[in-house]
Amino acid sequence: MIELLTIPAVILGAALIPRKRNDKRTIQQVLINRKICFKKGDNLIYPKLESTHDRGTHTTYIYTLPKGMPSEVFDTILPALKEALNREVEYEYEGVMKLRVFKGKLPKKWSYDKSLIQKGTWEVPIGKNHQGILYHNFEHYPHILVGGVTRFGKTVFMKETFHTLMMNMGDDVEFYILDLKAGLEFYKYKAFPQVKEVACDVYEAAETLINVTDELKRRELMFRDKGYTNILDTPIKKRTFIIVDEGAELSPNIVKDKKGKKYAEFCQASLSEIARIGGAVGMRLIYATQYPTKEAVPMQVKMNIVARMSFICASRIASQVLLDEVGAEDLPSIPGRAIYMVEKKRTVQVPYIDDKIIYDMMEGEHETRKTRKSVNDHRPIGDSEDKASTTHS
Repeated sequence: MIELLTIPAVILGAALIPRKRNDKRTIQQVLINRKICFKKGDNLIYPKLESTHDRGTHTTYIYTLPKGMPSEVFDTILPALKEALNREVEYEYEGVMKLRVFKGKLPKKWSYDKSLIQKGTWEVPIGKNHQGILYHNFEHYPHILVGGVTRFGKTVFMKETFHTLMMNMGDDVEFYILDLKAGLEFYKYKAFPQVKEVACDVYEAAETLINVTDELKRRELMFRDKGYTNILDTPIKKRTFIIVDEGAELSPNIVKDKKGKKYAEFCQASLSEIARIGGAVGMRLIYATQYPTKEAVPMQVKMNIVARMSFICASRIASQVLLDEVGAEDLPSIPGRAIYMVEKKRTVQVPYIDDKIIYDMMEGEHETRKTRKSVNDHRPIGDSEDKASTTHS
């Protein structure tokens, strides 16, 4: 009797041993279940796994796609892959499909600190992904478009960018801020010497943009007289950032009164001009909105901004307007989780910063600055040829 009982016991024991996870098999099952294939006669042709590479932090699966199958098809199954694998997944197509399955998860929150400051550069931390901390270089991509639903990190990201630029290049940066949430987020920073103006409604925004576009025209004339083509090829170090927090408030379709609509039209035309021309003469546009529609983001603004930053979007359409691709609607509901796109999409967790962090770090910087002699503090752009050129990597 004892001998007979040992057989079921062995079977039960084997059943309790956890099976080794097989991501390769799971991926294949998702491809089958989602019908990612072509039919050829009686056969179904699926993406073919060519090789697997363990990269330490992640495993890369290399697939070749059947001829005629677009790589974008993986956008439609990315959420299913993440759920089936219970892992973070990214893909990239470079002649072959590179599917990356990460072994760890992104942090749900991490705080800004001094280690993120890159003195003497125009680089700002975008966020952490599985391969480290990503930076955006405003010398390479002068403008950035930011979008996503409210309370998920747009303003925190812009404050982090604003603060980093002041810490990195405090003597050579200036800001014009259109805080169209009645000035609730950025007006408090008006006392900083780098902040030239803070506009809080469409009328103040129009006045600010008159000054900015006048300066744009002045710089164009100065560049023409000196034979300059792009500020990167000059000894000029000064950069001017125009921050727009909630660009939808400048849409003529949202502004109610007739007079306000005219001001809104002027604002959108001015921002379009800055996006088209401003980059060459040292102007940088950071444009953010909850509603990434064609009314909220003027076409000339969108078409002249390569870098995009999308927090979670309410719909596929919103993601397509912002990124020209779907995906942002499937981000998890984690504040600070975003998709950064320059040439390709990368999911990141943006560092958290608040007013206390900003003021504490700026106070320390102010004490340091008091021991230095300021140079060229109030000299307009074009009068700083005595400064050395920056090196661009």
